[in-house]
Amino acid sequence: MATFFSVLLALVVLGVIITVHEFGHFIVGKKSGIGVIEFAVGMGPKIFGWERNGTKYSLRAIPLGGYCSFVGEDEKSEDPRAMNNQPVWKRFLTVLSGPLFNFLLALITAVILIAGGFIINPYSSYTVPQLGLVEEGMPAYEAGLMVDDIITHADGEAISQDEEGVTRLQTIIASLEEGESVLLTIDRNGEAAEISLAPRYDAEYGKKMIGVAFYSGYETYDCNVITAIPEAFELMGRTVVETVVFLKDLVVRLFRGQGVEQGAVTGAVGIVSTMSTDLITGFSSRFSDGLYMIVYWFFVISLNLGIMNLLPLPALDGGRILFLIYEGIFRKPFPREKEAIIHLIGFGLLIVLMIVITVSDISNLIS
Repeated sequence: MATFFSVLLALVVLGVIITVHEFGHFIVGKKSGIGVIEFAVGMGPKIFGWERNGTKYSLRAIPLGGYCSFVGEDEKSEDPRAMNNQPVWKRFLTVLSGPLFNFLLALITAVILIAGGFIINPYSSYTVPQLGLVEEGMPAYEAGLMVDDIITHADGEAISQDEEGVTRLQTIIASLEEGESVLLTIDRNGEAAEISLAPRYDAEYGKKMIGVAFYSGYETYDCNVITAIPEAFELMGRTVVETVVFLKDLVVRLFRGQGVEQGAVTGAVGIVSTMSTDLITGFSSRFSDGLYMIVYWFFVISLNLGIMNLLPLPALDGGRILFLIYEGIFRKPFPREKEAIIHLIGFGLLIVLMIVITVSDISNLIS
């Protein structure tokens, strides 16, 4: 039962994100005076609907997205409200608004994640003089140091519990002569103890070592909703760069005939599977963890949907924008029939790609 509801919730999340994309097209097109034939929430059979000011609105059975159909979108129409009769700038804004609404949703969810302290700040790394690892066979292990021991003093000198303390401790160890020992005062479960040990020179690293690794990590953002906004833009920018680099490397691999690593590219089935697993894990731990996973997936998928739709490929918003730029530069539209054929071919190729990825997703799930 939990699996069923998690899968259903994952489908709803995916559907809401796609609907937000289509709503962006709808609201900007509507406000620009472009005629809208129908705006639908969901896909498949219609549950109910109504009509207002010449536009049909419907709620459909499958909670996986939605669509917005404009007058004269892919064919020539004499209707003055038709998209093909509108100025280039109106059509440009209408097409661009879909990805922009996805970026807006990603921005809102990023602010929630940052202000809520749900994600780490990659620029807030820290290291403390607490042992996260004690290597067997090394001086620290032989002297009796243990994981979670906190070093408070070295040869009587207080060690601050921050990165400066770790640096000072490393300096003291490095300054010891061959065979010279250091007396460490440690805090072990609230009790103080003293341990003496002599570091050992490691030829591989070219320095004296005692065989420990200190705890390190990252802190969450210390922001409210307002101060989280610039941090959210930075997070989005960093994620966009990572996605573009991934896509570039993917294209290079394909052109070189190297193929794609298993699981590197995921379709709707793989996304829903991963998302539902994360939701089950989150809600089984704490309710807040489950809510965090929902917001996290809103951010990731919405941002990636915006990026993917801006790619200059036929049938995608980026492809349509490319034709509008052509029209704006040369002051004449690209031949409608040829553009429609290009988009049709591009749509067909996208369908084939989706089928291939879906088969790969199912194969991965089975294996």
